[in-house]
Amino acid sequence: MRPLRHALALVITAVATVLSPLLAAPASAEEPEVAIGLSATQVNPGDSLTVSVTVTNVHAFTVLSATARLFGSPGPLTSYAQLTGCGGAIGSCGTIPGPDGPIGVQASLGSLAGGASATATFTLQIAPDAPGGEQTFQAQLGGANYASEIVDGPVLTIVDRADAAVALTAKPRLSLLVPKIEFTVAVTGNGPGAVRSATVTTPLPAGLSAASGDCAVAAGTVACTVGPLAPGATATRKFTVPIGLLTIGVPYTFTATRTASSPSDPVAANDSARVRCTVVSIVLVTCS
Repeated sequence: MRPLRHALALVITAVATVLSPLLAAPASAEEPEVAIGLSATQVNPGDSLTVSVTVTNVHAFTVLSATARLFGSPGPLTSYAQLTGCGGAIGSCGTIPGPDGPIGVQASLGSLAGGASATATFTLQIAPDAPGGEQTFQAQLGGANYASEIVDGPVLTIVDRADAAVALTAKPRLSLLVPKIEFTVAVTGNGPGAVRSATVTTPLPAGLSAASGDCAVAAGTVACTVGPLAPGATATRKFTVPIGLLTIGVPYTFTATRTASSPSDPVAANDSARVRCTVVSIVLVTCS
């Protein structure tokens, strides 16, 4: 009996030696069947972004004619974005048809064996008129013989508002030959989105004219256009107003006002700025 017990003990010890590393090691997490990645989580209308969709065949069988499919919620992806590029596809890339038109985009990946993964990268152009708000990306592994559940992914925020703050300063450029006042219009993008364009208009007091500089001069007005402006950026434009003997002793008020901008401006309090100038003499002008 003792030799038998000894042999049995040796077998148990050997089995324990083999299994102990396996039992001690933590189980590795399974790859998700569908995963979505974004190059940016906040965009402005007109921007581009890249969306990656990684699909894994978690089954033992082969998924035939596999595709990585990308959708949007609550609105169809194609209602606010256009597919402009695609990477990682073995076959073609294109839109996914729905009952009332395209509802998403997809990339062909060929056959996907059990345990295999593939990644498709979609480049999307956000429509210039895309409404602001949040859009959730969704994705799916599809195939001729299988389709996974559609899973929710990251949320994309489309920002369609941008505050364009206006400032106006004046600096006399005096001489006996061509005395003038140089005006600087500054527009600062205060966010949350980028200012695509903004127009600031300054009416001229009666009897005065302007030289264009960086701005457009019409009858009695000066219009300065800037853009695009990232949040925090400032752009300046200049124009000049000549002064003469008829302007001496008369105070003039100049008001620059944002008359147009894109996207919509949510703050009206900083849409205009004012400067008051008094011509004391041809060689003395005060502005404040």
